Amino acid sequence: MRVVKVLNNSLVLALDDSGAETILMGKGIGFHKAIGYEFQRDEVEKVFVLKDRSISRSIIRLAAETDSVYFELAKSVIDYAIEQYGMKLLDHIYLSLTDHLAFAVKRLREEIEVPNFYTNEMKKFNPNEYQVGVYAVEQVREKLRLQLPADEAGNIAFHFINAQVDHPYNEKNRLINRVTEKVLQIVQYYFQLVYQEESTSYSRYVTHVRLFAQRLVSKQLLPQESSPLLYEQIAAACTREFACVEKIALYVRENFRMELSNQEAMYLALHIHRVLEEGRG
Repeated sequence: MRVVKVLNNSLVLALDDSGAETILMGKGIGFHKAIGYEFQRDEVEKVFVLKDRSISRSIIRLAAETDSVYFELAKSVIDYAIEQYGMKLLDHIYLSLTDHLAFAVKRLREEIEVPNFYTNEMKKFNPNEYQVGVYAVEQVREKLRLQLPADEAGNIAFHFINAQVDHPYNEKNRLINRVTEKVLQIVQYYFQLVYQEESTSYSRYVTHVRLFAQRLVSKQLLPQESSPLLYEQIAAACTREFACVEKIALYVRENFRMELSNQEAMYLALHIHRVLEEGRG
């Protein structure tokens, strides 16, 4: 494999023996390498065959914009996931995780925090991926002397869920995400809302909607409220919210052949009410 261009200390653009363009990855692989240098196989840690030109352009762009330390960090975390949990990962994770780590550190330095409202669910439903996220946070602390927020472990875990070949939760997670987005859209369009995404009410609302989506997808909706008095009081006080919940119930009926219990409807209405109240303030 012959060097065509050194992208950074961790990445080199090369031609293989058949003349195909490849990206070679390895710690320090590009250091003091001239064009035309012939690599031996044992000098290379990872080879990407660039069949897709868009991926080629993405890697070259990322290499130009990103310090090689993030490529090395991403590779060490990916190696950990493979060795510790036997994960079979699609190559795009080398790009997405590198980009994520670099951007997470940039946000930290600029004091911008992006919370992950699903951390507890991630621990429960995807413990291996979550532990890989924890390992990544530890690696950033060890290598860069920077402490990412604890929630970042959950954000990183999403990359490993999405990049796995035949991940058992992939399809379920995608469906949960679609349901969550649809419910948020129904409420947004019904009230012509601009969500205050930094607010506490919004974060609790999104968390509740996602938990509702999980119960729906798992066919384990909350049972009927045993005390109808509470339900009737809230329904009388939140007529607009319940009218909106009926739109959600219609979506559930048409797509899942299930009926919302009065308890599910009540809690959805309460969270919508809090978001509306905060929006007015």
